[in-house]
Amino acid sequence: MRYPILTSFFGGALIFSGFSYVGYRSTAGLVYQHEQSTWFSSLGEQDARQLRITGGVLLGYSLSCLLMKNTEASLQRNVDGLAEIRGKAPQELWPVLDLRLARDYAAMAQVEGRANNSVAATNHRRHAADLLRSLGWNDVSDDAVAALGDKDLRRRMKR
Repeated sequence: MRYPILTSFFGGALIFSGFSYVGYRSTAGLVYQHEQSTWFSSLGEQDARQLRITGGVLLGYSLSCLLMKNTEASLQRNVDGLAEIRGKAPQELWPVLDLRLARDYAAMAQVEGRANNSVAATNHRRHAADLLRSLGWNDVSDDAVAALGDKDLRRRMKR
């Protein structure tokens, strides 16, 4: 060690910088949480919390629609993500999410059908029909679900 003062200075500066960064991140997180708790405070605590949850769910829904591709893997990731979002969503948003899920299942059935995977296609079509039936749809035949899947895939290809 030729320069012990420089070594100890840089070591101390590194330790100081590390602790400063950790302190900054902790403080920033606490300030953000406090600020978030005051958002929409004029609505009242319960309504403000409901609005924040609804906004988060709708943002997740919108992003899932934008990031989806016409592949079975992408559609499956989207279905999984939407199921997770649905678990956090208020009950009044479930029909919107269920319709999106049904469209994704119908599209997956079409993709699997084109790949000659009839077992997976039938399974996806059945999931779509069950969701549509729960939403009050009368015609949940295989042809109706296939038409919904085709329409959804064509719409995505235009983007």
